[in-house]
Amino acid sequence: MNNPNALLYKWLVINSFATLLVYVAWLQGWLALVIESDASYLSLVMTALFFVFWVISGYQTVTVNREIVRFETNSPEGTASSYFKKLRIKSEKLGGRTLDQTMLASALRVRLMMPIQILHYVANMLILLGLIGTVVGFVIAVAGLGDSLAGGENLQRVQGVLGQIVNGMGVALFTTLVGAILGGLWLQLHYQLLEKAIAGFVVDVVEHADIELIPELTRAGEKSA
Repeated sequence: MNNPNALLYKWLVINSFATLLVYVAWLQGWLALVIESDASYLSLVMTALFFVFWVISGYQTVTVNREIVRFETNSPEGTASSYFKKLRIKSEKLGGRTLDQTMLASALRVRLMMPIQILHYVANMLILLGLIGTVVGFVIAVAGLGDSLAGGENLQRVQGVLGQIVNGMGVALFTTLVGAILGGLWLQLHYQLLEKAIAGFVVDVVEHADIELIPELTRAGEKSA
């Protein structure tokens, strides 16, 4: 039997490794470079948004892991136990006829997936914010380029405008990088991990019902009939 806490351990390993990479980036001065080079502050906005939903992903991981543990330990509480109760109620209403759990199984999966869908949405939104930062950065750079061409031989003006172009390129590159790492990689990985765990949990619950519970309910219905 698989370790019922496998989901929690995977989440901890992934985030420990990611935190180590962030620490290395901080030691190398790369984080300070991103902050200083992003005049739009989009990188800070994306980081704050990521942190909020990183906490939410941790909460959802603990929640799903708890349900898996309850199922593996045959706890009378939890989502799996509630699902089995609904099957018993449906069997009683059918009066011993063949029990089909397709609709209940679909409802179970949807109910478990609903709280984590926001993670998928925010991960995509972070990527889009990074792309918006790219456009904003290029707008700043192009505006600076136009000013430099209009500045003639005014060296001081040209130097100032070149700084604007560099700032624009910094916004374009670093917002794209931050959005891709935080949204496309880190938060999206959390979503995929939870989605896989939920799918496996639903499969285990449905298989257990098919093998253990439904035949028992069918026999009980036939005897009462």
